[in-house]
Amino acid sequence: MQTVVKREATDVSLLQILLLFARVGLTSFGGGLSAWIYREVVTRRGWLTDAEFLGALTLGQILPGSNVVNLSIYVGYRMKGAIGSVVAVTSLLVPPMVAIVLLATIFHEFAQLAWLHRFLEGVAAAAVGMTASVGFRTARTLLADECWPLLLILAVFLAVGVLRWPLVPVAIVAGAVGLVVASRGG
Repeated sequence: MQTVVKREATDVSLLQILLLFARVGLTSFGGGLSAWIYREVVTRRGWLTDAEFLGALTLGQILPGSNVVNLSIYVGYRMKGAIGSVVAVTSLLVPPMVAIVLLATIFHEFAQLAWLHRFLEGVAAAAVGMTASVGFRTARTLLADECWPLLLILAVFLAVGVLRWPLVPVAIVAGAVGLVVASRGG
């Protein structure tokens, strides 16, 4: 694993932001965009630290709208202010939108190909793997300091995944428990 030194926002150009988010938007299928952005802006380029990325991801999840769009707004803003946000979001969304429109016009010709369906299933599985990888990295970083989040994760998994309790009440209770424990210093 390569070590990356965090770069100052002034070192990052709008062209770098545009190219990065356009590539992420064009090459990510079936989810996993947060994991891809993590790899690019934290691991490879050092634009953000782990803590900054996790803060941005958390903020993106609690704000209305798509998590990835919110995350790209944050990264763009941290690198180049408001114009960086516009460039990041536009380059994340417009190139894949154009590609999808073009592909949709010819898709009916290839819809019956079994290998194409298997290929897309494989891409979706890879996206799940990338998302799980960010979850494991995040958990490893978080659990190095405290163990209560792991207990909360396991409790939510048990309640929703095993006991089949409704997600919304479980999430509300878990959020309240997390706030109480965190406010008391873990």
